[in-house]
This record gives sequence, structure tokens and C-alpha cells, in this order.
Amino acid sequence: MSYFNVTAQVESHEFGKIDKADLEMTVYSPDSGAAAVYLVDKGRAIFNESSFDVYLTQLVRIKILKEEGFKWADIKLDYLKGNGLSKLKAATYNLENGKIVKTELGKRDWVDEKINDDLWSKKASLPDVKVGSIIEYTYTRKTGDFSRLPAWIFQTSIPVRYSEYEIDIPRYGDYQTMMKGYIQPAFVDNSGGKNHIVMKNVSALDNEPYVATMENFRSKIEFEIKAIDIPGYFKEVYMENWEAINDDLLKDEVFGKALEATGQIKRAYPDDKGWKNDEASLIEIYNFVRDNYEWDERGGLYMLNSPRQTWDDKKASAPEINMTLIMFLRNAGISADPVILSTRGHGYLNTYVPIISQFNRTIASATIDGKTYLMDATNKLRPYNVLPTSCLNGQGLKITSSGPEWVDLSMNKETDTEIVTGNLWVNEDDVLEGNMNVVFKGTASTLTRDTIEDLEKEDLNDVFEDFDGEIENVSFKDADEAKDTVEGEFDFTKESGVSFIGDKIFLNPVLSKFIKENPFKLEARLYPVEFSAPIINTYMFNVTIPEGYEIEELPVSQNIALPDNGGRYTYLSGVQGDKIQVVIRLNLYKTSYLPDEYPLLKEFFNQIIAKQEGQIVFKKKGSKP
Repeated sequence: MSYFNVTAQVESHEFGKIDKADLEMTVYSPDSGAAAVYLVDKGRAIFNESSFDVYLTQLVRIKILKEEGFKWADIKLDYLKGNGLSKLKAATYNLENGKIVKTELGKRDWVDEKINDDLWSKKASLPDVKVGSIIEYTYTRKTGDFSRLPAWIFQTSIPVRYSEYEIDIPRYGDYQTMMKGYIQPAFVDNSGGKNHIVMKNVSALDNEPYVATMENFRSKIEFEIKAIDIPGYFKEVYMENWEAINDDLLKDEVFGKALEATGQIKRAYPDDKGWKNDEASLIEIYNFVRDNYEWDERGGLYMLNSPRQTWDDKKASAPEINMTLIMFLRNAGISADPVILSTRGHGYLNTYVPIISQFNRTIASATIDGKTYLMDATNKLRPYNVLPTSCLNGQGLKITSSGPEWVDLSMNKETDTEIVTGNLWVNEDDVLEGNMNVVFKGTASTLTRDTIEDLEKEDLNDVFEDFDGEIENVSFKDADEAKDTVEGEFDFTKESGVSFIGDKIFLNPVLSKFIKENPFKLEARLYPVEFSAPIINTYMFNVTIPEGYEIEELPVSQNIALPDNGGRYTYLSGVQGDKIQVVIRLNLYKTSYLPDEYPLLKEFFNQIIAKQEGQIVFKKKGSKP
């Protein structure tokens, strides 16, 4: 970060000091479509050396530009039980006959709501809000002791004109400061035991397609305690390195120590079925654990219930199921260890910052004859060699007695694969008719099984909702078995699939399109395009040449490639006897495309969409050209 002169960058803002020009504003010029804009979002966090508490004072000022922005006038301020809020003020400002009119929110207009035993919320709706209003509120909140300093978010779903955060850094603590996001500060000063940051004209963080979580890119500052040292009273180190985290987890009663309780597993299930140190036994053990437990939808890292209780309950969290799997594997003589990771929705891991709070899921790993397997046994319809897509998020940390080890979470080589084979013909009613066979593999197979499981029998057509036509006679093979593939078949008709113009027939053979519309609308993109796994799609259509007709024109074969082996699209057409065969392949080999690759990726999709519209043209035999 750069350092700038304070007086040149920091602005003065006080509650109630409203600029008339802001009330006259009708459009926020940097983002003309914004429904509202933070004019000011200012925070000051002060450390009280007597009580060791941290107090945060925040001033918020928002301009309402459209009716869609009215929701920002509904205030919700969370606080911990016993801490409460003080110095609470709120008001709405309007411009009437050229004068600023202030409408204050009364103390009785606030409502306290219990969220859980520890967390409460103070809520209110500001009065007299209309398009053009400015709303403003301020408060002071005790955030807790200095072991957890309050974070600050500079970027929201609406633009921010000015955001400032100044925080005292307690001299008794050593902290890891983490600045996140792509926005450059206008001012930074880390001197004098403080962190002071100003950001100006911060763009709204809009949801983008194909992003694991936008939280990876939100501009914010966070603090993690590394150590506390109060001379003569207390000293504790919380963050050293990954080796220390590995050792702490191995000593933890609900992690490493829990894994040592293999005797509880033996007593709960004494029949080991002759399992041994080979892949066949690994698969049997995985299937056994997966089929005997029901996942309760909880994640986390720790085995909060004992192995025996987990076995007896048969319903458990992800770490409890996967750590039970590890114990069964170890009992069979298979080398197995836990891997902790951050799911896609939880955000990226920073491997340079050894903080346990970055992780939110435990899976199992096993090694046989030098080959490592990563497993998660929480879904009865998922095979052993496929992780949930939520877990495909870069690297995980394997916790072992010989030290921590970073592992590639995509080492199972999962792909999102779909293979479609279709036979098409024009029936006696001049309607396009045919049948389709679809094979889903890898991550696509698990997602398809989950979709089928959630559907009623009469709604199974929804699995093929992207197919362009009327579907009937849908059937599936291996839909209720945890295999690598799911196979579906159906018959179809499409009245608009063929056009008769004079003595010619026009037919588009691509009935199941890779891409119906380009999801990438922006000219440029600030964030990577992310897929959970490489995409491998193949479509093969056999079109019967209508009786009495001959081929006049076929779609031209085409090959489109992204640079650096980033992806490829091929369209091939040819004639075999009385049939035309069209083979289309789409391969996206990478799971992440950087912002500077975005324009070419967008154009790649545009070209695919255009090519999908290619027509086969038949003409009546003997007709003139």
C-alpha cells in the first residue's frame, strides 16, 4: 500500500452535516444505474486499556436514488448479548422548497430482536423516505475484547463514495492484518499504533456468473490475533505456522485424539469383512460408511460426538462421517488422514497466513501403493472418487503425524462430463422426431442423481429442461446407485424443428445446445471466471435424410480454440449412407480464467452460439438449384 498525506485525503464528516448538493443529486454519475449510494461510511474503533474492550463507532449516510433503494432505509444492527448499542441516532433528510427538512427517528421506534442466545439485533425503518432522500444513522457498539478486532467492509452491493476506517491496534496484541479485494485505497496510514484507511468511489460488488463466491473479491480489512503478551500477567501464542496448527489439531480432543479412538469403532462394529490394504477394500469401506450414515447437513472441522455415539446415532456432521471413515480405513491397515479445506462458498485459502478460521470442512484422504484418494462420504449417491463440487476449491491441508501437507483438491481428476447421442428424422406429419441417450459422468453424475432424487416421477422430464423439444418416455439407468455415470434416455418431437420452404427442408440438428445465451454480458470483468471442474461435453446427432430429398447444404465444419490450451470447440458434419452425422465437442480444460482472458472467453462463447444455429438444407430430388 502507498502512503499519502493525511490532510490531502481524509475528509471530515459529522452526523447531521448534510450537503445540499447531495440532496439535489438525481443520478450518481460513476454508476448511473445505482438505486442508492453510500455517501459516507465511516468507522472508528477505539481500544479501552482499562477494560481491554474495543468500541466501534460508525456513521452511515446513504442517498436514495430509486424506489429499489428504499430497502436501505430498513436498519438492522447486530450486537452481542450484554454489549448493546449506545449513542444511537438516525434521521431522514429531504429537500422541500429548497430547504433541508430533517425527520428524526425516535428512541421508541427501535425494536430489539433475539436472533439466538448470544446475538441480538436492533431494527428500525427510517421515516419519510422517498426518492431523493438521504438517510443517516450513527451508533457505538462494544465489539468484545481485543482478541478479536472488528473487520471493516469497504465494498457493498451498492457503490460507496467515501469509506473510512481507523482502528487502534492494542499494544498487547500481535495481529495478522489482511486486506482483501481489488480496490486501491486513496489513503493508508499504519503509524502510531493505528490502521487508518480511506477508499473513494468504490464500485458496487455485483454478482457475476461463474464465481465460487463474490466474498473472494470484496474489498475489506480483517484482523486475526497472532499472540497476546500482557507483561507480568498473560502470554499466549495463537498463530505460529502450519506445523503448529497441525500439532494443535492432532492434540485436540475433537480432532486428532478422536481419531485415536479406533477401539470404539471395533467395539461398535467388530466385523471387518476381511478388509485389507488395497483399493477394493477402500471402496468397500467407503461404501459401508457412506451407506450407514445420514448426513445432517452440518459442516465444520471437528468430531463433536464420540465415534461410538456417531455410530449409534447413524446421523452425523460431515467431519464426524469422514473421520469415522478414516478410522475404519486405519483399522483395515490403510494409511488415512484428515484433510481440512475451505469450501467454495467459504472463500479462497491464503496459504501464507496460518489461520485455522480459514477452514470449514474436513474430508478423508487415503494412500495405497503411492496413490492418494480424497473422499467425502456424506452423499449416498456419490462414488468414492468424486468430491462434492463445494469442496473443489484449490488446496487442502492434510493433517498427519509427520507434519502438514498441502494437497491438490482436484487430484481425483473430476470432470463435468456430458455425452449426448441422438437420432433424428422427419416423420410422416412433417415433424422432427427422434430419440436421445445422455450419459452424465463425474461431477455431472452426482448433480444429476441429486436432481432426480428431488423430483417426482412425473417431473423427471425436468432433468432435460435445456433440451429444445417435447419429451416423453424418460428413463434412467444407475440413477439410484453411486456409480461414476448416470444414463438417461427419452423420445422427443419438435414441431418447430424443421421448416418447409418451397421444395426445400431446413433443419437445425443441434437440439440440445451447450449454451443458449452468453452468460458473459460485460465488456470487461474484474474477477476470474471459475468452474468447479473441467468441462467435457460431446454431442453426436445422426439425421436421416428424408425420403425423396437430397442434401443441398451442410453446416461447415469448424474448430475454435482458446489460447494456451484453455479450451476448444469443434463442429464436424459429414455423410454416412442415408444419414448425416454431426459431432460437436466442447472442452474447457481450465477451472479458472483470469480477467485478462475474459474477452477471448466471451468471444469464444459468442462463436459457439452462432455456430449452433447452423442449418442442414435438403432439396427435393430432381428439383432445380
